[in-house]
Amino acid sequence: GKLPSSSHKNFPLRILLETLLMMLTTNMFVVVLMMMMAMTAMGHEGGAHAMLTPPQEVACSDASSSSDFDCSFKPFSTMEFFWNKPTTTDNVTTTTRVMAKVPNGVWAAVGFSESGFMIPALAAVGIPGGDAQLHLMTSKSTPEIVAGVVNETSMRLFWRNLPPYAPNMTDLAVTTSETEGTVLTFNVSTTSGEIPNKVIFAHGSGSDLMYHGFFSKGMATLKWG
Repeated sequence: GKLPSSSHKNFPLRILLETLLMMLTTNMFVVVLMMMMAMTAMGHEGGAHAMLTPPQEVACSDASSSSDFDCSFKPFSTMEFFWNKPTTTDNVTTTTRVMAKVPNGVWAAVGFSESGFMIPALAAVGIPGGDAQLHLMTSKSTPEIVAGVVNETSMRLFWRNLPPYAPNMTDLAVTTSETEGTVLTFNVSTTSGEIPNKVIFAHGSGSDLMYHGFFSKGMATLKWG
């Protein structure tokens, strides 16, 4: 009879190699998928980029697009942040005023963070067509962020205190228009020396306070003067 061909003799080996290759490919796919899921999960707290890169250091740059402020920079492409160089009165209280401009009709947030990440932080959040309020960021959950409003009532009812890493944030206001976009403004002051410099930024895709997305957030270590 005929001898089996070499391809026939190698058939079991080929099957084994193909099986091993399929298992390796599948395992690699699972690993990549798990990494992508982990990066997405971290997105609420600075994202994978934030975990790998320290907050950028930002010095005062002339605020050419606003005559009311001394300094400005862009935490990301769709937000511009402005501030005045701090002044100190009676050698006690250091004060500045800040402003954030984002596209029209979306919420804007600027906060002070303990570590440069979203949690924990105290943030001013401006809702277009609504109010500008302080929110304690103790969770990535939207309902908990919404419930974390800091005002006289909540401080009295829930024994809610301002965190030690955040300055006083007062006179919050928000406006929105087609020409200027959503504009969030407030005053910042402290009696503890220099104003804290770990600042976080974000805006939404609409007026409802929901997750901001990966590309609509930023953080910086600001040099106020």
